Amino acid sequence: MADTGFSAGGTVAQDLSETKGTPFPCGIRPVWIASYPRSGNTFLRILLQNFFRLPTYSIYNVEGQGFADPSAAALDEAPVLPRHWRNLLSDQQGAKKLLIKTHDRPEAEGQAIYLVRDGRAAIDSYFHYHQKFAFEKPSLTEVIAGACQFGRWSDHVLAWQPQQRANTLFLRYEELVGRPEQLIPQIGEFLGENPANGRVPTFEELQHQFPIFFRRGSNEDFLREWSPGQMALFNQLHGTVMEELQYPLAQPGENNGDTGAELAGSAAHWHGLYLEKLASLGNTAAICQQVYKENERLQCELRRVSEELEKKDALLTPLLKSLWVKTGLALGLLGRARKAKRRLARLTAQTETAATREQPSVN
Repeated sequence: MADTGFSAGGTVAQDLSETKGTPFPCGIRPVWIASYPRSGNTFLRILLQNFFRLPTYSIYNVEGQGFADPSAAALDEAPVLPRHWRNLLSDQQGAKKLLIKTHDRPEAEGQAIYLVRDGRAAIDSYFHYHQKFAFEKPSLTEVIAGACQFGRWSDHVLAWQPQQRANTLFLRYEELVGRPEQLIPQIGEFLGENPANGRVPTFEELQHQFPIFFRRGSNEDFLREWSPGQMALFNQLHGTVMEELQYPLAQPGENNGDTGAELAGSAAHWHGLYLEKLASLGNTAAICQQVYKENERLQCELRRVSEELEKKDALLTPLLKSLWVKTGLALGLLGRARKAKRRLARLTAQTETAATREQPSVN
């Protein structure tokens, strides 16, 4: 990624500061920045902020989700989507355009910039990304086969159909990093934005800023690291899409059969995880059933107490409607009447006791 000669502009943090603290729009029209992982999505977002002063969002950087998109560290400005952002999507002309990164399959119509990279280079980089960032660490063979978070590379391309999809700008990673000065005006025309003065960072600068995320930058690491079996597997699974995209295929050489054994082990591994998930779901279902039964018991108890209250209410309601009771309550006499009755009872008892003592005895 060489310096292209664009003049340096202001810092992105300063240029985008106006977006901080502003309310998120009620209606948004997304412009998807779509790609299979490790295909240059983050580099494209850097160019968008450097030359167009446009903040870019990510569907993996959402308020309250508990984890952040690692690529956010490579950007001067990485605003967070509100947790209800999908409810704000709109196709109305007045809705605000928002650039949103995604590695998912297409979920809505609208504009998109789709970035594609040689499938072998993207898969190789994605494999190493898993080792650094992901909880699950599939093997290289598993990533080639699509046994990873975003599935097969070629299936992702076929899902988006970037060369046929309406309102879609199709870009190649190799061209974006090799001659960005030629693609930036094309991007601006697609977005309806005029590029400002900016600078394309070199790979060395990006690697210095975030060395784990920008690992090598080479597009041919796979030639040295892949086994003949892995290369043959890639050609079998992704060769048709590679040819459609006009990427040349490499000859795999002699295949010793190790890849098939690794895939068999991978299938057993994923089946084991599947059984663990089933067991976990079974335990959860049992707990839910227990909670349901307890809820039924509490509902029965609540109905019983409600019935008793209704009975007592039926007895008290006529009494409370009595004119004498209403009068007594209004005058506050009921409490005094009860006290007077208790005093009269005590005086009567005392009088009877005294009279008994004063009676003459009979001989």
